[in-house]
Amino acid sequence: MKTPIEAILFDIGGTLRYTERRTGTEKEEILAQIMALIGAEEAAEAFSQKLAERASAYKRWSEETCLELNEAELWQRWMLPDYPPELIRERAIEINQLYRSWLGRRVPFAESRDVIVELFRRGYRLGVVSNTTSSVEVPELLRQLEISGCFETVLLSAVSGTRKPCPSILLEAAQRMGVAPENCAYIGDRVDRDVAAARAAGFAQAVIIDPHAQVGKVGEDLRPDQTVPALGKVLELFPPRPAPQPEAVYDAALSTMYAVHQFPALTDFFEFARRTGFAYIELNHKVTSAMLEGIPLHRFPIRSIHEPCPADISEGELKKRGWLISATDEACRKEGVQAMRRSIELASRVGAEVIVIHAGEAVPDVHQLERKLRNMIHAGQGGSDRYRAVQAEMIAIRKQHAAAGLEAVRKSLQELLEYAHPYGIRLGLENRYHYLEFPSPDEVESLLTLAGPEQIGFLYDIGHAYTLDTLGFYPYTEWLQRFSPRLIETHLHDVRETTDHFAPGLGTVDFQTAAAYLPQGAFRTCELQTTNSPEQVKASLRLLAEQGCIRKIS
Repeated sequence: MKTPIEAILFDIGGTLRYTERRTGTEKEEILAQIMALIGAEEAAEAFSQKLAERASAYKRWSEETCLELNEAELWQRWMLPDYPPELIRERAIEINQLYRSWLGRRVPFAESRDVIVELFRRGYRLGVVSNTTSSVEVPELLRQLEISGCFETVLLSAVSGTRKPCPSILLEAAQRMGVAPENCAYIGDRVDRDVAAARAAGFAQAVIIDPHAQVGKVGEDLRPDQTVPALGKVLELFPPRPAPQPEAVYDAALSTMYAVHQFPALTDFFEFARRTGFAYIELNHKVTSAMLEGIPLHRFPIRSIHEPCPADISEGELKKRGWLISATDEACRKEGVQAMRRSIELASRVGAEVIVIHAGEAVPDVHQLERKLRNMIHAGQGGSDRYRAVQAEMIAIRKQHAAAGLEAVRKSLQELLEYAHPYGIRLGLENRYHYLEFPSPDEVESLLTLAGPEQIGFLYDIGHAYTLDTLGFYPYTEWLQRFSPRLIETHLHDVRETTDHFAPGLGTVDFQTAAAYLPQGAFRTCELQTTNSPEQVKASLRLLAEQGCIRKIS
């Protein structure tokens, strides 16, 4: 009986992309950039020859030992040991990418995207295992093709420290995915590396893409299980299979913030969320009508809508035009209300229960002051007199200008409450990332008096709260202590200094403390940037469950 294949892992170079030669002029320009970056004063020809010789020596050592160094170690120890170590370490990734660009232009095969997407949709779990001296090139390629989210793991030799044909790098990838090696296939283009590694790792199949029919010349021990002349032919080897089931399902939603440029279609994002263990979805303000077209949205577990969605007029454009519910210009305020009405209508169509509301700006166009604070924190100057002076200036500006905008917000919310009531949809006021936006804690308290909890509530964004706490404005627990009884949803993500939307576990947020305040009936939504890997997203669910923020439901 043939072993069922659950997971397919891919090589990159020669498999999903090829290298195109540079012109002589291009190489001269790139080499000049490298030399300028490190302050090299020797002749360009001698410098390039030195790099070529050292790269060859490193390649021999790496192949003999099956070891791979990261960029900093590679360039400090092998490529530029005669330059200041700190300079090279600081600029190693940039130098390495320029050098690799000097060697050739990396170009994806025309069929790469379609093959990966089709295999994902056929129910296969996908991963990448590749020998490379770059930690950033492969992730950038996957982002370029908008298929990053299709891969459960991406394991690169420059990161792991080992390289093929050593089987440990394949075994580590399979272990990360939770798939037995005997249920895995590996697809590459080199028998000496790819077939050898797959055989030693105990993979069920080793597939080689061999456009020049060279495989017939190898020995029996390195003969692949399957050989195809082109990447597109791989699809003939892997028919549709049952969709993978998640290890566990959690009472949490994943925001479509994570879908942008990660997946070719919104339905692929929905499938990713399901496979990862999210029970629900939140449609956010990056989703347009075109993205929703043709999707039977009522079939998907959409709990909430983050306005403006559909974002046919983007959030940025609404701000640029001044079309906010806080606008003191009546015509602009009405346009802001109309954008939120469209979100309420969409929520009604898809069965969502909550609209996430940004209440607008207390003071527009002065975020440069807050940027100063963030930069000073990053520079370790958060307690300085200069910092406190800028902070005091912001507090004074807000106090002076917020009253008129708050009155506009109040009027807008009254209109929206009336509009949403027949649909049975609740409005969720979200605490914001910027101090000069609405609402402050006192403003939340005032606005919640507009209607009962069945119509309006508080949406606690833990990352925003932590950021404003770090900036020294409101303690992150103040929102929870004051508004826990009215809390209807929370956005969960992590923070580093004043940058948020990291997967929980990658920053400094104390989720356990927050969990103590979260009402049982409040929706939990992970709002994560696309810089988080699928592995990090999956791990964040386990961490949130351990910290008591979410619960496993199956």
